[in-house]
Amino acid sequence: MNRHVLIALAAGLALFVLPLAAQEIDFSGSLITQAGVGLPNTHDNKGDFLLGQTMFDGIMKSYFAESMVYVNAQIVYDAPGAQSANGFFAFASDDGTFALKFREAYMDWKSERFALRIGRQIAAWGKADDIQIADILCPQDESTVIASKYEENRLGIDAVRLSLLMESAQVDAYWIPFFTPSTLPLARGNPLRSHMFPEYADGYKVASPSAWNDFDCPEKTISNSEFAARAGFYTSVADLSFYGFYGWDDMPFMTYTGNRKNSGDDFESITITGEYKRMAMVGADAAIPVGDFVFRLETAYFPNRHIQMSSDSQIEAQFMGEAAVSTKKKHQLKGLAGFDWTPSGGWTITAQYVGDYIFNHEDSLDRESYEHQATLSIEKTLLGEDLTLSASGSLDLRDFSSSSELEADYKLSDAITLSAIADFFLEGPNGKKGMFGDYHDLSCVTLKGKFSF
Repeated sequence: MNRHVLIALAAGLALFVLPLAAQEIDFSGSLITQAGVGLPNTHDNKGDFLLGQTMFDGIMKSYFAESMVYVNAQIVYDAPGAQSANGFFAFASDDGTFALKFREAYMDWKSERFALRIGRQIAAWGKADDIQIADILCPQDESTVIASKYEENRLGIDAVRLSLLMESAQVDAYWIPFFTPSTLPLARGNPLRSHMFPEYADGYKVASPSAWNDFDCPEKTISNSEFAARAGFYTSVADLSFYGFYGWDDMPFMTYTGNRKNSGDDFESITITGEYKRMAMVGADAAIPVGDFVFRLETAYFPNRHIQMSSDSQIEAQFMGEAAVSTKKKHQLKGLAGFDWTPSGGWTITAQYVGDYIFNHEDSLDRESYEHQATLSIEKTLLGEDLTLSASGSLDLRDFSSSSELEADYKLSDAITLSAIADFFLEGPNGKKGMFGDYHDLSCVTLKGKFSF
């Protein structure tokens, strides 16, 4: 039977059959509608709707003594047709307009010393704010960067988690039998598609993937399982966590293959294909409270990680009669240092410095040897916490490109929140693209309404 059908049947069982025997049942959720329009300073998207969604998000919890069933599902209508499936996360219509998403669907059991969780689940690793350092257990929805929150973009993984519970520590071990990739902007109506899959590369017409199954995904065999572990320690001085992961990179690596009509001719076009590669990671983090401050540290080391080769280097190699190679293995080290400050008066201020280093870098790689950025987030509550104003931004410290977001949230009632959000992406001096300049045409203002129940 098709795996999608099995997931749907399992979710239906959890939603409609199990609650009948439950001692306690909780239902909650939200209805969200939002629309975003390209700002006048964009070149190609000025006045275009870049975002237009209505989403029902439902949560059910059923309790059976020390056990629980939890289901979180979403139904999404997307007017621009930007919804993409990754084969493991969503049912998306062919035109990208409708999608049914199972974020989480798991069963929990807990005793005094042990806990067991089986099913689709989400776990947040690391202490970073909106930055991925050691937080690589769950893949991300990479199909949107507009009016989206990092924590909401995590995708569930199908896993078995066994936890050892102690008074001031917890150790989690994961077995992940099925690989779940990140969701890519493959839908034709997605404004991010042209940034990941351009129509032309080095002047050649590009034939790019149009669906998730165009990529070379790991086969569903037990030898392709993923494994992970986390140990957290909680003391009066600091919270410490240590991580280990062996699995698959959740983003595909692209191979650019030139197409010739005859041997010796110039290329007529370029075909892009993608493949997922094995990876490993060890990491650690710490949160240290000092008065109104919480200082955060995080690091992750990736031994012999596959690093994407640039399209230029792959095409040049084929001109020289060599086969295109999509990656080279390099050691990678990422780190973060930052703080949260919560002074009186409803203020919250977060600042971070993030560094990402590739050992033995080569010019043929599709990134610099050292990439680093600084982030700043400021939030203020007003009017008895009915109004929340926030501003956040990231500055690329190499090419000085930047991204920023301004947001105002007003609680019209206990159930209804209205929001206005502005996203800006700017190039660096002299037109340098850097980390954020490629998204300049996605600068956008969004109006959002949310009803919670």
